[in-house]
This record gives sequence, C-alpha cells and structure tokens, in this order.
Amino acid sequence: MINLLEAFKNEDSFTKKKFGQHFLTNKAILDKIIEAANITENDNVIEIGPGCGVLTQLITETKASTIALEIDTELMEFLNRYLFFYKNLTIINQDASTADYDKIYEDKPVIIIGNLPYNVSVKIFEKAAMRKNIKNMVFMFQKEVADRIIAKPNSKAYSSLSVFTSYFFDTIKIKDISGANFWPNANVMSTVLKFVPKKEREFTGEKEQQFFKFLRHAFRQKRKTLKNNLHDIDDISSLLSQAGLINTSRAEELTLEKFKELFNITYEKHTF
Repeated sequence: MINLLEAFKNEDSFTKKKFGQHFLTNKAILDKIIEAANITENDNVIEIGPGCGVLTQLITETKASTIALEIDTELMEFLNRYLFFYKNLTIINQDASTADYDKIYEDKPVIIIGNLPYNVSVKIFEKAAMRKNIKNMVFMFQKEVADRIIAKPNSKAYSSLSVFTSYFFDTIKIKDISGANFWPNANVMSTVLKFVPKKEREFTGEKEQQFFKFLRHAFRQKRKTLKNNLHDIDDISSLLSQAGLINTSRAEELTLEKFKELFNITYEKHTF
C-alpha cells in the first residue's frame, strides 16, 4: 500500500486551518475504525473528509463501493492522482455539511465514516444522521463534543445533542485518542464513536422537525427550568403537570422517552 501521508508531505503540501485538517497517522487506530464500521465488499460507504487518504485506502481495500466527500479541491486532485486505480472509489468535491445524503446511493443502505473537522462536526453529524437508510456510522469528534453526544440525563454534558442522538441511534464509544496521533499534532483529545440506528423513529416529516426544534428550546438556557425555557407555550405549567413534571423540572433531568411524552402533549397546542 502507498504511504499517502508521506507522499502528501513530499509534495511540500500543508494542511489548511480553515478546513480543520488534521490527518490521523496511527495505523492501529485506523484499523480499529475500519473494524468498528464492519465493512464488507457488498457495502456502500460514504467517507466524509478523506484528507490525504490514509483511511480512504483502507476502506477501498475492503472492496466496498465508496464515495468520498472532500471540500478541498487540492486534496481531491491529490487523491485522484494516487488512488485512481481503485475502481470502487469515487471522490466528489462536496461540502459535507451541506450534502444531500439521501441522494448519495439513493435508497441503498450505507455506512458513513469519517474524521470530522472539529469546527463543523456537529452540523455534519446532524445532517448525516437524517439519512433514511443507514447501516452504521463511525465518526471521530473532538472529545468534548463526543462527551455531549453520549451524555446521560443529570450529567453536566447532557444537551439537546444528546437527546437528538439517542432518538436516532444506540451509540458505542470506541476509543479516546490523543493529539499526538495526528499530523499536524492536534492540541485536543479526540473520540471515535459508532452509531447503530434504532429500528424505528417515533416521528416523521414535519412533526419530527418540530420535535428537534422543541428540544433546542427546552435546552436554550440550561440553568433555567423547562417552564422558563418553554414559556412561549400557552399554559405550560398545566402541560408539564400532564407529563408528570413540576415547574422546577429542568431539561437535563429528562430522558428521551419523557421528552417525547412532553412533546406529544404540547404538539397540538404550539408550533416552534
């Protein structure tokens, strides 16, 4: 296999801060990501942010059909020069934070994988999570973001992102990774998470979008009570009571199931 990182360095290339580029160099961790994704030659894979292609090469070696989304045109040209012989790989110049994931492989099940740029990782994750047919997703995040994603109720990191994630997925923590495993070195810890879709989603269409807006409202000022954060809903105290909650209840105390219950009670009375 080609040492793509060395090839990239030898071309006097450099990473671009505006794209949050830090390339993972530890082969053991790269292998662990591939193992977690459980890719077979019959799978369809979307890779987000292939960078200089070290993970891309391992994905394509599985013989799975692979589409890589790369925002940097210079990196795209580099990848096309060095990985042209992989006929199962297509590289697209695309901003992953605005991509329409439902149009990539259309209705086929996909595995989505990537070392997400930290500055837009949540936006990309939320966008990808909405895809209709996902086999699994394996992403690397800044550890602080990963902690929010997997946080449980009554913990400091618990947020609307935590509830959003638990609505879609069962989440497995794969590994924490130090900044020394990247080139250039990252000054933060990273975490690899695997997301396995739940069999059913509670809501569909516009109601589902309203639920996500409801979550953001519920958490908009974390120190405040649900009554204060949802004050624009008429008779919120009564609706909280119907859900078995009190006026001093806070969003950080509620499970996903309790959020769904409260939302169903308020849905007919308020649009966000």
